[in-house]
Amino acid sequence: MTITTRAWTAVARQRRRSLTIALIMTLIFTLLIGTLTVQQTMAQLKQSVERNVRAGFSIASKQPSGEVPMDIAQRVQRLDTVKAHNFQAETTAGLPGKQLIDTADSGVQLDAGIAGEAKVTGATESNLLSEFTGRFYQLEQGKHLTERDQNTALIHKTFAEKNSIKPGDKLDITKDGRRVTVTVVGIFSGKGEKPAALQSDMAENHLITNLAAAQQLAGSQQLTRATYFAEQPHQLKSLTDRAKSLPHVDWQKFSLTDNGAVFAGVLQNIAGIQNIVTIATIGAAAAGLAVLSLVLVFWVRGRLHEIGILLSIGTLKRQIIRQFLVELAIIAAVSSVFALAIGSVASSQISTALTAQTQSQRIETTTVHAAPPATYLEAFAFGYMVVLLSAIAATAPIMRQSPKQILATLS
Repeated sequence: MTITTRAWTAVARQRRRSLTIALIMTLIFTLLIGTLTVQQTMAQLKQSVERNVRAGFSIASKQPSGEVPMDIAQRVQRLDTVKAHNFQAETTAGLPGKQLIDTADSGVQLDAGIAGEAKVTGATESNLLSEFTGRFYQLEQGKHLTERDQNTALIHKTFAEKNSIKPGDKLDITKDGRRVTVTVVGIFSGKGEKPAALQSDMAENHLITNLAAAQQLAGSQQLTRATYFAEQPHQLKSLTDRAKSLPHVDWQKFSLTDNGAVFAGVLQNIAGIQNIVTIATIGAAAAGLAVLSLVLVFWVRGRLHEIGILLSIGTLKRQIIRQFLVELAIIAAVSSVFALAIGSVASSQISTALTAQTQSQRIETTTVHAAPPATYLEAFAFGYMVVLLSAIAATAPIMRQSPKQILATLS
């Protein structure tokens, strides 16, 4: 009878013993799969946050109606590690022949004769506005504005519906005798971050145009705000320090606000979870080694009679050890299948929960994919290493004895 045949027979005959060991192995493999796949998920989340987060800062005047000179904005723009920028000019303007949404009931149209002014924000890149990067606004139709666009605008979905406006339509905007005609190229939805007190504060009455159109309405080429984005989140602090060190800029007149706190907390939480998961992985492996070793000690001691018989008929100790390892390998293979099924479901739910928690903090993340096969292979490698070490620890005391000592113990 071959070693494999003897091993299979031993596993099949001692079902209760084999089932006990299989349950312990399944638990060990499941814990290792869970911790390592969560570790992989956190690594993906960290990369996603760093890739998608808009790490940047804004410059604005400390005076309520102050402006940011274009020359200062352009000097900051030329700094190294500035990945992108967005210049903004804000004003209020009238929309002849169009009805704004009332603040008291956002579904009610006001008479055109008493309608107030809408808020107009000119931007070089509309997708870089804080309303969109903060996910307060979402583009529903059309496209975002770019620096190359001329006389174009985005309008709110509610305003578009009330005035029967669709992408491609023209819209007149007036301010103190100045008039600009823009083409609607996109429609967005969403609400503002703060409650609206005036019509111009409402997201429904917010028009987003290209920068030149807003500047023409305001009658000024200066900016209301200039926003800059770093190439990498960790470069944000050094970039803001370099901006503050620019010569001939009176920073007493301007405020410089960065968004580092928005994503720093998320990255810190991810790092904390990664540390916890690392400790949990080591703990699961150590606990599994201790428990499985103890169980296998009793398993080996319960088979002293079998070991003695095998030795008495001339079976070598290394052959007996090989049979035991084959038995454990058979049990581990079955346990791996169950652990893979349980661990995949559990880790998927945990990954979904962690991703949702990150997105709830208004941090944009891409879809976190399932852990790659290499992660599961790594978990099984750890698991089989635990099984091997446990087997060595359990069989070593017996196998260090000579055949004569083992047979004497039986007698």
